Amino acid sequence: MSHSLVIFSTSGKINYQFNNKVHPFNELISSIVNETYHEIESGFFTISTVQKRFYCAKKNKNYVALYFDAVTTLDREKIKSTLNSIWKTYHKIAEEEILDDKATREKLQKLIDYQVSQLMKFKQSTVSESVVEQTTTKSKNNSTSSSTTNNNNTNTNKKQQSSSAVKGKKMRKWIDGQLVEEEAPAGDSTALDFSSSKVGDTGSSREQLQVDKAAFTKENDLYIVNELNDILGGDDDDEDEQDSESNGNSGGFFGKLSSYFGSNTNIESLSKDFCDHLISKNISPPTAKKITDKIKSEFTSSKAKITTASYKQTLINELTKILTPNVSTDLLHEIKANSSTSARPYVISVVGVNGVGKSTNLAKLAYWLLQNNLNVLICACDTFRSGAVEQLKVHVNNLQRLNSSSSSSNSKIDLFEKGYGGGDHVVATAKSAIQYAAEESYDIVLIDTAGRTHSNAKLMAPLKKFGEAANPNKIIMVGEALVGTDSVEQATNFNNAFGNKRSLDFFIISKVDTVGDLVGAMINMVMATRVPILFVGTGQTYTDIKRLSVKRVVEMLMS
Repeated sequence: MSHSLVIFSTSGKINYQFNNKVHPFNELISSIVNETYHEIESGFFTISTVQKRFYCAKKNKNYVALYFDAVTTLDREKIKSTLNSIWKTYHKIAEEEILDDKATREKLQKLIDYQVSQLMKFKQSTVSESVVEQTTTKSKNNSTSSSTTNNNNTNTNKKQQSSSAVKGKKMRKWIDGQLVEEEAPAGDSTALDFSSSKVGDTGSSREQLQVDKAAFTKENDLYIVNELNDILGGDDDDEDEQDSESNGNSGGFFGKLSSYFGSNTNIESLSKDFCDHLISKNISPPTAKKITDKIKSEFTSSKAKITTASYKQTLINELTKILTPNVSTDLLHEIKANSSTSARPYVISVVGVNGVGKSTNLAKLAYWLLQNNLNVLICACDTFRSGAVEQLKVHVNNLQRLNSSSSSSNSKIDLFEKGYGGGDHVVATAKSAIQYAAEESYDIVLIDTAGRTHSNAKLMAPLKKFGEAANPNKIIMVGEALVGTDSVEQATNFNNAFGNKRSLDFFIISKVDTVGDLVGAMINMVMATRVPILFVGTGQTYTDIKRLSVKRVVEMLMS
């Protein structure tokens, strides 16, 4: 994998370069000027272009940037750590010695080259380990094969046992936000299957389930999900620093507008600039134009004085209005009321595109409901994807363990499943689950459905039949924050899939922790359907769920 590194200042001066490939960094510089990069966290951001991935750390008035000619699987934290170390090395030598000195330049080059090489060795080592493992396996298999010539009947079994022990699969786990591989016990394939564990199973081979008890706030004996706050940005100190920069000559989108246009501005030019800014935040071009056209029309009809500040405030008001729910999102009170007045359990169906996190966010909903002493039945209606039922079993086992260890919970949770099958099987399973829940005094049924491509009419068609049969109280679509402009079509197609009598009721926006301030997909989905956002997903654990903070999201869109 080819790679290159450069340290340059905001003035454009190149202080250091690795591999002598400077030209590709023009794309990175362009993204910095136009603010189209994706900020992973304060002072660390990335952009991707055709066959290139840039990572950049901003340090004072300097940038340390690295790019790869191909998409890399290196951990971002490893890259960030390397860039920070390179900057410290450069800064220390620049302070103590004269960089124009040949000996100093060679010393600096050796130190930085070593750090870059170590980063690349980290990538290569994972490949080498795999090659060594395969070579060892082949060697042992060949040895075993030669030893069987004396006694075929007896040694054939030994060969098979040895081979299976050597070829033991690796378990992959998410630990502290990283995908980690662990060797499965030799010859024991059951170690890879967590779906059959019993309630209260806390064996030493299982990592402790982690939940953040501060994720909920207790109000009037109800546990309410907290609002989204700092997940989208850095800490207060970083924000204060950014604000102070934006008030200067060089900082911020709005600072640029003021310097370009002054106090009195042309409405067409101003609308175009704000429209481009919204598009840079992942709002689709048609949606961004619709918003700015509306604001432009308001100014034109009112003949009010147009300034950057007045336009900005009008845009803030419009974005706030779009994201603020126009229907009640007090789902918890509605479920509680149903459980005390109706024999039929409250039914929620979760839908969405493949891989957006439907099952994970359904499990988060279940955990929240358990905290409120509601009995939850999860229904496995994803009978298409391999392992879908087993995935839900793992979630239910985990939730049962957490629930049984809670001293304040009197609730229960279980899984209803009838194996795998086609469309008619899904409908029958849903109906049976609802009937079973009514008989066994479950308050709510959460129905997990198969992910489906929103642009495939054949795959979307069964949703109408399913909706009519299950007749859920609420239909929730899980959408990704990182999907970008395709979110418009996704939301529209799912909203229309249930026919004229039904539509989506809420969105859960998943993976919000992965996009920084590029949260435009929320605007896309809400504007396309007028369906409110119920929760946002912010991580992997059962408490990584938040209520939408409209103010916070608008701040991110306007930053």
